[in-house]
Amino acid sequence: MHERTTTVLDAAGLLLLAGGAGAGAYRWLGWAALAVSGLVVLSGSWLAGRSVKGGRT
Repeated sequence: MHERTTTVLDAAGLLLLAGGAGAGAYRWLGWAALAVSGLVVLSGSWLAGRSVKGGRT
């Protein structure tokens, strides 16, 4: 149960971070700021996958 809760909180935090980055970039990029949000989510996912494969938890 603890691991699932941690995963849900990590995902929620990542989505909030991506939303904030997209909202901040919207002023300069318009709707292309969605790409900034996508980049934040992809990089967070990549880092999480990399730490799991490396044996770190």
